[in-house]
Parts: sequence; structure tokens; C-alpha cells
Amino acid sequence: MAEIKKRVLGRTGVEVTELGLGGIPIIPLPHEKGVKIVHRALDRGITYIDTARAYKTSEAKIGEVMRTRRDECFLATKTHFYSAEEAEEALEASLKDLQTDVVDLYQIHDLSSRERYEKAMGPGGALETLFRARDKGKVRFLGVSGHNIELLLEAIDTGHFDAILCVYNLAITDTNDVLIPKAKEKGVGVAIMKPLSGGSFFTLGKGEISPYDALRFVLSNPNITTALGGAKFLKDVEQDVKIAKNYEPITEDEAAPLIQIAKGFGEDVCRNCHYCEDCPQEIPVPTIMQLFDHAKVFPYEWPKHRRIYGDLTVKADSCVQCGQCEEKCPFDLPIMERLEKAHKRFNQPV
Repeated sequence: MAEIKKRVLGRTGVEVTELGLGGIPIIPLPHEKGVKIVHRALDRGITYIDTARAYKTSEAKIGEVMRTRRDECFLATKTHFYSAEEAEEALEASLKDLQTDVVDLYQIHDLSSRERYEKAMGPGGALETLFRARDKGKVRFLGVSGHNIELLLEAIDTGHFDAILCVYNLAITDTNDVLIPKAKEKGVGVAIMKPLSGGSFFTLGKGEISPYDALRFVLSNPNITTALGGAKFLKDVEQDVKIAKNYEPITEDEAAPLIQIAKGFGEDVCRNCHYCEDCPQEIPVPTIMQLFDHAKVFPYEWPKHRRIYGDLTVKADSCVQCGQCEEKCPFDLPIMERLEKAHKRFNQPV
């Protein structure tokens, strides 16, 4: 019987399955169902399990499985606290819930803003806790997760981290321009979150993108280590494992049309024609419309959306409802309404 292929997680030297299990989808499940998902993943040969302190009940559900099967997997979790003191408290709580004395990979969670990065990496920051925990044998390797490519590149350059966790899928491909190849070059393992875009490809794609193509696109990248599939049902585990065991690497010609579909989901979307760009108030309407549509399909990229919006010189709240943009739009989009919604959604701190 075929097994899931394994890849080495960067300089750690540890082999893990190229399909892992992410801990978010089991959060809302009843405890017993969540536990069954984790057991099934291990039963089917998955050896990489990722969770986080911020994932509420996820650690406890995984921990019940770890109580008897800890030696069957590479266990990763994260702290979303960026001071050393808070991160240390979070680690102790994670170890307790995970029912283990040591975590294989401990990550600083979601370094998607400069403020978080400076706090975590500076004096009295979470990085100090990671170093001490490693020295004490409570964690084996150090990692970082996030949606900000620039900051993840900086994290890699510090030389402190053994692995990164980032987004990469048919719609979010920019992480493969520089970040993923550089991680590979530096010996930093690469775990991928949202390889199936949280299922949005299939709910919005009307069958144009299959789970098989979405997952094999990610797994076909030789520079990634493992793709974290999510599962709310046992059948989700079975589906992802079947794909991982039997996929054929995707070609550029096969991937190209799928990428176009993934990036263009939706009917009520901006086609980027730029007819609305000459706003009397100098609002960058096309930019905001594209950002608005991207956020509808990929809400988990919110740190990036808010950062991009925050960098705009003129924001959507400068709209005076003149209606010029809507008159010019060949697709009759309710642009003024969308601008108002965009400002409410994005004008928040990262």
C-alpha cells in the first residue's frame, strides 16, 4: 500500500509527511469528534500536526491523542503572545493541554505587523522565551508564522528560526516568488497553511477547481516541506490522504488556468478595467475594489488586506458620493456601497 511521501524539514533533519494536519478546523467540533479526526490522521500515516494556543480547544483535543500516541508525530504549536513573560505562560499552558513534556516546533504566531515583530524579537520579547525553552528541552526547534512576506524574510535572515508557516495556494502565489525559495536556500523548513484556501475554492468555484488539483498544486512545489490540510469530518482526512498518496505533479500548463480561476472567483467582482480610477477625491478606487473582492474569498489574509489599505494615502472614507465611478463602471457595481464597506473592514489596526 502506498504511503504518504516524506520530506526533510529544513535544517532540523527531521523527516515529516508532505501532508500535515492543521488544528483550526477541529476547534468548533465536539471534543470526541475532534479527537477522532486526530486519531484518523495518525492512523492514515500523517506525521505532522500543527496547532496553536490561540486555537481555543484545539490543543486539548490533540492532547488527548498525544497522551498515548505522542511518539507517532512531529508536534507543532504557537504562541500569540509577544512578550517573554506572556509567551512563557502560554507555553506552559500548551504543554499541559497537549499532555506532553516537549513540543517539536514552537512558533511565534502571526508576525504580520511591524509592531508585533519588534515586540517579539526585541528585548523582553517572545523570542527570549523560545530560546530558554529550547535550552531547557521543552521545545526542540523554533519557528514563525505570518502573512507578511517582508517580515517573514527578515525572520529568516536572523538565523534564529528552523521553520516558517505561510500561505501558498492557487490564489495566493506571491509567497513563492522569493519567500519560499529563500527559506529552502537557507535550510528553513516550509509548512503551508490554507493549501485548499479553507475550502473557498470549492464553495465558490462551482466545480472548476477540484480538491485534487488544489492540493497537488501545493505538493508539486519542491521547496515546501508539508501542506497542512484541514478536516472537520473523517472523510476530509481520507480525501486529503488519498490525494497525497496518489497525485501526479502538476505542470505549468495545467496550473495556469486554475490559478486564473482561483484569482477571479465571484460574479459581483471588479474586473480591474480602471474606468473608475479618475476619482475627484483621488481615491484609488480600482485598488480598493480589488482588495475588497480578494478579502471576500480569502478572509484569512486580513493582515495583508489591512496593511495594504493602511498604506493608502487617500482612503475610502474620503468619498463624497458623487457617483462618477458608478456611472463609468461597465459592470454596474455598487462602488460607493463597496467603498463604505471596505473602509469599515480594513481601517483597523493589524
